[in-house]
Amino acid sequence: MASLNPDDERAEELNTLQSIYPELAIEHTNPFTAHIDLLVAPTIPLPGIFEPEHVVSRLAYLPAIHLDIALPAEYPANAPPLVNVSTTPSWLPSATADSLAKEAHSLWEEYGGAQMLFAYISYLQEAAETAFGLSEITLPSGLQAELESYSKRMKRELFDKETFDCGVCLEPKKGTVCYRMERCNHVFCVACLQDYYNNCIQEGDVNNVKCMSTECGETRGSKKNARLISPKELLQIPLALETVERYAKIKRKKKIEADPHIIYCPRSWCQGAMRTDKYPKITNVREMDESDSETDEPVKSATDEPLQADGPEKRRVGTKGMDRLALCEDCNLAFCTVCLASWHGDFVSCQPRDTSQLTEEDQASLNYIMRNTSPCPTCSVPCQKSYGCNHMTCFQCKTHFCYLCGAWLNPDNPYEHFNNKKNKACFQRLMDMAEGDMAEGNVQFGGARGAEQMAAFWEEEAMRIQMELDAQHS
Repeated sequence: MASLNPDDERAEELNTLQSIYPELAIEHTNPFTAHIDLLVAPTIPLPGIFEPEHVVSRLAYLPAIHLDIALPAEYPANAPPLVNVSTTPSWLPSATADSLAKEAHSLWEEYGGAQMLFAYISYLQEAAETAFGLSEITLPSGLQAELESYSKRMKRELFDKETFDCGVCLEPKKGTVCYRMERCNHVFCVACLQDYYNNCIQEGDVNNVKCMSTECGETRGSKKNARLISPKELLQIPLALETVERYAKIKRKKKIEADPHIIYCPRSWCQGAMRTDKYPKITNVREMDESDSETDEPVKSATDEPLQADGPEKRRVGTKGMDRLALCEDCNLAFCTVCLASWHGDFVSCQPRDTSQLTEEDQASLNYIMRNTSPCPTCSVPCQKSYGCNHMTCFQCKTHFCYLCGAWLNPDNPYEHFNNKKNKACFQRLMDMAEGDMAEGNVQFGGARGAEQMAAFWEEEAMRIQMELDAQHS
């Protein structure tokens, strides 16, 4: 086996290179021949166009550049190094590979016959960061799966080797027990993510299933709502499949309930929502990779029909023909969205059904809600306090409000309301009912709940007086 002559300049340069790049391999049979693989991780992922389907995939990592080096006897004084640049599989355009190889000769001339291999390798590494000046690469579709798999594998391998400070527990953790958020690249340990997201989903607080970094959503000093995490990404963290399915179903249910254009099945035992392409039924959460903003508004329908208040629900008016036909997504009943009867055909005239009369059970539920909850001043969701002070934050829309009078509170200083003498009904009553609504049911309220409370009082008083008069006449 041949060995390097320590007095040879070529041997000195290769020894130095190997101490800098331990991965540099020197051929045993030819001590002046070496090769090295260089990582290709563009700062901006390189778009790969796979033909003939013209599928575009953004590749964060590409198979390494393989550099073969051969040093002739005249090197470095009188001859440049012989180099060859290649990749496996062959994704790098041949013209680009030839240009990279020619750069070795240019550097040798620039260095005036001095040792220049370190400068050349550094040049290749810097060029790899910009994807060698390529804006995109066009490849046969047969390479798509291989390149995507390589990019994903390299991303995970390099991430696992790093150490990160978890953004929640602030402890240093190896990448093997951490997760990098796909959209914003913030890093948290898996244990913290699982604890937080599992708790949010269990409590139904799906609007907080988003990146936990306080910096998320900040753009040039302004604060925007961070986007919700997609079901597909939650499975990658990973969360249990049944937990992610619950998340997707609750999120869909909230969207449907917030959309006034959705009509529900008239069958009392069903009450399923009408079928709509806007909110398709969930079939496989593993394929759901959309991320929705916390404040997504329901998309208006194409016809944007006017709405008519009709009892506790809103009905569309002015619809014609098949526009009135709806299918229940649960029981498949075909019904009319105007009169709520089973589908009667295009040419039957109908009127909105009178739904103002509630059942005895529904009326009892409504009475309980009116008497034992305080509505949010923004979204009107009924809230009941189980313990603590009267500064409330709406679970649905995050509005700050007073539980006693229903007034909106300034989020920056919510307690000013309870310290202001002008607010006579709430002054110094921050801790009233600290044990909860049901523990102290005799507290005087203000606002809408106070009016309901007074109405109930006078109704009971009238009944008492009537009973006394009836007793006197009997």
